Amino acid sequence: MIRALVVFLALAVLAAAGAWLADHPGRVVMDWRGHRLETSVAVLGVLMAAFAASVAGLYRLWRWLRGGPARLGSWSSAGRRRRGYAALTQGLVAAAAGDAKLARAQAKRAEAMLDDPSLTLLLAAQAAQLDGDHAAARQHFSAMLQRPDTEFLGLRGLIVQASRDGDRETALALARRAFALRPDTPWLLNTLFELQTDAGQWREARQTLQHAVKRGVVDKAAGRHREAALLLAEARQADGAAALKLAEQARGLAPDFVPAAALATRLQAAQGNAKKARRTAAAAWALQPHPEIAAAHAAIDAQAEPAQRLEAVKALVAGQPQHRESRLALANVAIAAGHFAAARDALAAAEGDADGRVHRLLAKLEESEHGDTPAHRAALMKVLDSPREPRWICTACHEPAPEWTAKCPRCGAFDRLEWRN
Repeated sequence: MIRALVVFLALAVLAAAGAWLADHPGRVVMDWRGHRLETSVAVLGVLMAAFAASVAGLYRLWRWLRGGPARLGSWSSAGRRRRGYAALTQGLVAAAAGDAKLARAQAKRAEAMLDDPSLTLLLAAQAAQLDGDHAAARQHFSAMLQRPDTEFLGLRGLIVQASRDGDRETALALARRAFALRPDTPWLLNTLFELQTDAGQWREARQTLQHAVKRGVVDKAAGRHREAALLLAEARQADGAAALKLAEQARGLAPDFVPAAALATRLQAAQGNAKKARRTAAAAWALQPHPEIAAAHAAIDAQAEPAQRLEAVKALVAGQPQHRESRLALANVAIAAGHFAAARDALAAAEGDADGRVHRLLAKLEESEHGDTPAHRAALMKVLDSPREPRWICTACHEPAPEWTAKCPRCGAFDRLEWRN
């Protein structure tokens, strides 16, 4: 709107000027070296305007001719960039498709045409990896560390290389450096946590885990269980009050985590607090009856009379009296106390889902009550044909473990041992 108004005013001024000149034509006379030139003011104005336009046009033509070489160079550079980016794109596609030969050729072409190492180094490194040239890949990734815009990608490549070579110490150092650059990257948090647990750095792994939970990389419930496992692993390496504090922290994070409850029970009893140890075992049993809790509880009263131990077990299983593990724990102590009828009643309720433990207790009961009888030997034979008993199984490699540990003793996976058949 404003521009239209300006144009309109300019035209109005020119029209007014033209009208004024028409009313006052005037004359211009020029004498130069014996020649006289006479014309009107209007014609002279037109001639001067034409002369000015010609001079301006010649000047622009001179500027254009002068900048010709630069334009030719620019067009040439633009063409090289287009071809370089095309080679880079084709190289990345080839790398994604696993074509190492084409990826490497396009990487060299892109490097020759593009003066931008941040774009070409990654492609060159990926092409070298696909080609199995790990030394060249490491060289390219190391070169990427010298540039701020490619340092993180270079670190990732070197972490993968070090892990592949089994150099976990170098991989951990590189992961720490990458974490300082981008602490919220999901793959990095998982990698750093794995490397820290692999190295047994439980406290550092807890810090990484807490950061991952805070950033939403790890689910809160899974994070609590993993942190409990880390605390328990650290407690097993500590002594005295420090070990007990860590075990109790683990149990507080995951009350149904059997290994934490069992260790806390043992450590409380070892420090002379048998009453607290019994409460801990009973609370854990109410959530998750388990043989390890029964064993830890039995150790509290290991020197007591069988009848006293039977009463203690009754108090332990009061929270889950009908559970199969409760009946087995009662039967075991009842046999030792000579309460054969109570033991038989408990085992009779468990025989519907009998495994090796049930048949071993039946054999023990028969031997304790009647000696080496055919019934005793028949119970022993049934142990061989019994279904597999529950045990710690790694959900990563599916191999059994003799006891719970933070890392699978077979494959090294962290917090993957579960109690099952």
